[in-house]
Amino acid sequence: MPVFQYKAKRFDGKTIAGVIELDSEMTLIDRLHRKNAVLLSASQIEDGRQAKITKAGFGEKLRTRFNKIFNSISSNEILLFTHQMAAMFGAGVPLSRCLESLGKDLKNKKFRDIVSEIHRDIESGDDLSEAMAKHPHVFSKLYINMIHAGESSGTLATILSQLSFYQETATEVRGKLKAALAYPIALISFTLVVMLILLLVIIPQFNQIYSRLNTPLPLPTKILMKISTTIRYGYYWYLIGFFSLWVLWGLILQTSWGRYTWDRLKLRIPIIGPIILKGIFTQFSRTLSILLKSGLPVIQSLRIISESTPNAYIKKKVEECAIKIQKGATISEAFAEGEVFPELMLQMISSGEESGTLFAMLAKVADFYQQQVSTTVATLTSIIEPVLIVIMGLIIGSIAISVFLPIFKMGGAFH
Repeated sequence: MPVFQYKAKRFDGKTIAGVIELDSEMTLIDRLHRKNAVLLSASQIEDGRQAKITKAGFGEKLRTRFNKIFNSISSNEILLFTHQMAAMFGAGVPLSRCLESLGKDLKNKKFRDIVSEIHRDIESGDDLSEAMAKHPHVFSKLYINMIHAGESSGTLATILSQLSFYQETATEVRGKLKAALAYPIALISFTLVVMLILLLVIIPQFNQIYSRLNTPLPLPTKILMKISTTIRYGYYWYLIGFFSLWVLWGLILQTSWGRYTWDRLKLRIPIIGPIILKGIFTQFSRTLSILLKSGLPVIQSLRIISESTPNAYIKKKVEECAIKIQKGATISEAFAEGEVFPELMLQMISSGEESGTLFAMLAKVADFYQQQVSTTVATLTSIIEPVLIVIMGLIIGSIAISVFLPIFKMGGAFH
């Protein structure tokens, strides 16, 4: 039987660790849940060595990110898989047959191999959540926990349907954000390319002409020529500096303080910050609604959400809320003390607590903020596009005027 070295967090906020012999990681999760604790990381001890099976440190983060990039399994493919799985299992098709059928139909070979492996594990006696937990680069911790909740409560078909809906709405929000940013990014990229061509190809030719004429240059033209010369002959210093800053920034973000500070500052950026925050409220409310509807306790649901929240600042706030609820506060009271959740959300949560329809109210909150994100993005896109065009036109126009300014002056002198 495998031996696990684990680290977990109790609902009162204390971290515990130990070594235990159990048949699987999911059994360890169940045992910790019964002791009012949530698993943070676990490593299976084999032949005196430790093989990591749960995301823990920087090395595992890097490995998971590498797998996500090179395994090429998109969120749309996982969404389609979940949707088809929900439809087949909800229609009464046995789980093993669902996986076998879906595995044959998948076009992505890597995803097909993973589903086939999950099918073999199911046939060997593993639970679905246990089999999926072996592929953390494909199925998130939230996904696995929700599947596990459905298995424990006997509502796997319902959970799969809710997961499918959750992924669909999340994909829709991401798609709208990407579509809104696509044109501005393309416009900025095009402008940068034009500026580089001007600075590296066109302006040096004018610089040679003006040098032969030996005529005094206006200040804007001098500045432009100096910038062009600096970039042409000292570009490697800029590259070294940029790369060094990029590495330094990456190292800072790997620290808990750096990640927490940056994630907090992101939410305060004008215009962009509120959109990010509304997107977080959408995901948070939708996830909590689904987890509560599946029968999970509030504190356990908040722990799961905190582990799957990418924003370190919001993650800490959710953990603090879970501790306050554990100590006897209501959900609305705990959220209000967090000083990050908006008044509308607090009022609807309070109403849901009083009426016993909390998961339904949270679903309405998620719908509201999803609509807010869509409306804000559409409005912002309609405003930012013409503004960017004007700004880019002014930049390129200023460069062109600075280049031809000496010619204009010489023409005026002849007259």
